[in-house]
Amino acid sequence: MNADSTVFGAVRLGYLVVGSRRLDEWKRFATQAMGLHLADESQDGLAFRMDAHARRLIIDHDASEDVLAVGWQLDDEAALAVVLGRLDARGVSVECIEGERAARRGVTSLHRFTGPKGLLIELFTTPLMDSSPLDMLCSGFVTGAGGMGHLSVMSRDRERSIRFWRELFDARVSDTIEMARGGRTVLDVTFLRVNERHHSVAIAATRGVSIDMFRTRIQHVNIEAATVDDLSFACERCVQLGYRLTRGIGRHPNDKELSFYVQTPSGFEMEMGWDALTVEEAGWPEGVTYPNMSTWGHDIPGRFSSELGFGEIVNALRSLTRTEYLPW
Repeated sequence: MNADSTVFGAVRLGYLVVGSRRLDEWKRFATQAMGLHLADESQDGLAFRMDAHARRLIIDHDASEDVLAVGWQLDDEAALAVVLGRLDARGVSVECIEGERAARRGVTSLHRFTGPKGLLIELFTTPLMDSSPLDMLCSGFVTGAGGMGHLSVMSRDRERSIRFWRELFDARVSDTIEMARGGRTVLDVTFLRVNERHHSVAIAATRGVSIDMFRTRIQHVNIEAATVDDLSFACERCVQLGYRLTRGIGRHPNDKELSFYVQTPSGFEMEMGWDALTVEEAGWPEGVTYPNMSTWGHDIPGRFSSELGFGEIVNALRSLTRTEYLPW
């Protein structure tokens, strides 16, 4: 690869790092509700597996109650060099981490920098693998070439946020959703893919006054269950264990995924989905816009889908007092 090479198709979501003091609650949520495998537990944090990767979800003992970092796997050193070259050309400071610090992320080494909204972006090529049997309530998760799932982020600077991912990973726009209220579009969501998964990053932005309704750096992270029974049983477990469903089971119009959303112990949401389509590049239509987030379902328990909760209103007002960080 050279400086002009594309890394599209050579990058995927590898792991998520959360900072939380609620380690017991995260252990209960991740294993008993979402069905993940507990791989490591100490006073410093937790680590969970979904597949043969040694770590997919990492909880560091930290007071932030927020997502701290996102790991992105590159196919090889050549692809990594292309991305690092792009960062260097833009004057972005990058830290190289090896040894035990990298092993805590479940990788041999990583390069990291501060990304949008202060989220650490961690780049790696070689994950640590674990061939021991998984002890999970789910039969499995869809990972592989599409990575462990996707992120959804609220941004007050939509165009720059989209440009960041396009210039960093050669992300392509899969489609958009325009959410309306009272006959007027109030929210635009742009879905960006970096591989065969319909989207690895979704960027949501309000029209008119730019606000961010969420305290956390991401709005939700998605993981994809292997079967519809895995999805259904996980939803039932969340309810039985007392976790708040933020959206009940429904189907999205663009990636066709059947899913539900639940609030994590740190406040952001986790979406568990099933049967999301994969993109065939040759015949994929461009410029498609959908008028609704859901074909059916995804109801918000206790209120209409167009309403904002009190906490969201407070967060939106607070967002007006700060500048959203973007590396370029």
